[in-house]
Amino acid sequence: MARMDTTLTLPTPAPSLARTPRATPVPPGRAALMVLGLWSIPAAVALGQAYLEQILTARPVDWHHTLWTTLPNWYLWAFLTPLVLVLARRFAPGRASVATLIPVHAAGLVGLLGLHALGSVAVFAIAGLPADWTWGTFWTHYTIRFHVNALAYGLAVAVVWTVDARQRAQERERNEAALRTELAEAELRALKMQLRPHFLFNTLHAIGATVRKGETDHAIGMLTRLGDLLRLALEHDGSQEVPLRQELDLLERYLDLEAIRFGDRLTTTIEADPEARAALVPSWIVQPLVENALKHAIAPDPGPGHIAIRARRETDRLIVDVQDSGPGLGRSMSRAPSHGVGLANTRSRLAKLYGAAASLDLLSDDGLCARLTLPYQQA
Repeated sequence: MARMDTTLTLPTPAPSLARTPRATPVPPGRAALMVLGLWSIPAAVALGQAYLEQILTARPVDWHHTLWTTLPNWYLWAFLTPLVLVLARRFAPGRASVATLIPVHAAGLVGLLGLHALGSVAVFAIAGLPADWTWGTFWTHYTIRFHVNALAYGLAVAVVWTVDARQRAQERERNEAALRTELAEAELRALKMQLRPHFLFNTLHAIGATVRKGETDHAIGMLTRLGDLLRLALEHDGSQEVPLRQELDLLERYLDLEAIRFGDRLTTTIEADPEARAALVPSWIVQPLVENALKHAIAPDPGPGHIAIRARRETDRLIVDVQDSGPGLGRSMSRAPSHGVGLANTRSRLAKLYGAAASLDLLSDDGLCARLTLPYQQA
């Protein structure tokens, strides 16, 4: 949670959208093994069919002939896959019109099947099977499995298009998630910018009231404490979450400042066990609650008042209470949860950071208790 800074600064420009990097390219060696593995599937199926055919016809299995006439047909496609990738990605739906896709891939099919036929003739020659480098032999190898090879080309192109479409969809999802995160961060910054002038206005207004009453020494003391508080806040500027002990340190400086204004009328206590002090909390999340207590419980009553800040860990939750000795909600309806910049912004900040896992509740019992409930995370 962005801390409510007490420094006056110009609004920061909107952040640039986080560009999600593309997936890390697959190393060439691993890509080659993947391609071989994929083409091994139809190769194994074709080999099994050839084996069963010879078994069912009661012919002895000629493994030399069967292996060399079956497997190379599919492994040649593994070597042709880079060319298929180039054609499929360059001429894909969305990149080229249908009027271009059909003739281009028809020409690609004719050309790749020609290369496949030349490879088949070479394999037959290497294996010692009947083959010669004549037009008739080439045409035989070109046409004998034309329908199967045409289907293999079409499937390969379809797989490339499907995989690329899925990767584009995943990249869109990542960019949309990054956009949502950036928008949430911008909203948090806007809330922080709204609290800065709100806090300073209230504090300077109190100092002005002190001056008008002729309490010059008190006003000077408040200005000095305000300067110390601003300096300390500036040192910790920019943190989304901070340890509670840091929050309580800033809060003590703020209460020192207010103690000059209220004098003996105000007493405060801060109690937090070590586990609570080590917990992460949204920066400057407690100060608006204390300010609300000072405004509605201490300032209107000429008698003495007390504010107690208590923090404790309960299993996986952190509980922070700001208890005052004022009239509670019953006699001060302006303290209802829907009123006030501090309470409204505090609720908004909690919702954007933690969702339903955090809450701010106002409990009217012997005064008013503003209770923060947060997920416990150790700093």
